[in-house]
Amino acid sequence: MKGLSTLIAIQALLSTISGVLLSQMSFIGKVGISVMYREYGLFKIWWQTATLLFVIQLALLLVLWLVKRLLVRRLAFAVFLLFLLFGLVGAYFTYLDFTTTTHRVMKANFHAGVYLFWGTWALVCIYFMAVPLKKRQRSGAITESAEGDTPVAPLPPTDRS
Repeated sequence: MKGLSTLIAIQALLSTISGVLLSQMSFIGKVGISVMYREYGLFKIWWQTATLLFVIQLALLLVLWLVKRLLVRRLAFAVFLLFLLFGLVGAYFTYLDFTTTTHRVMKANFHAGVYLFWGTWALVCIYFMAVPLKKRQRSGAITESAEGDTPVAPLPPTDRS
């Protein structure tokens, strides 16, 4: 697939930015994590958060890549839409959580970091919906015709001596 390494580099950059933004939570958030919710302590350290988000994005990328390679085009597109819908629903529930629970006291940077994660999720889904899968050329017997619908065998070499 064309541009897959560029997509991974963009994911790394956006995961780093998101990790930095998440670590810039409010003082109340840091106290809450230190005192009551110690299991969320990794959100206070930007590189641990960035690594976690990058691993999640790479897992998503791997799943979508396998879907694109193994399923027919229409079914793969439906799976991509399903994953995109899942990401949009996740972003919506994140919005609801940030506006109705105690998470609303966190800084805007924290909120932006989470929304950036969901935006990166959507970017990966849209990438796989838009970029076609490159066909590998077999080194040998069968090549595709100009229309691309009927395989034809190559002509044998002729000896003109």
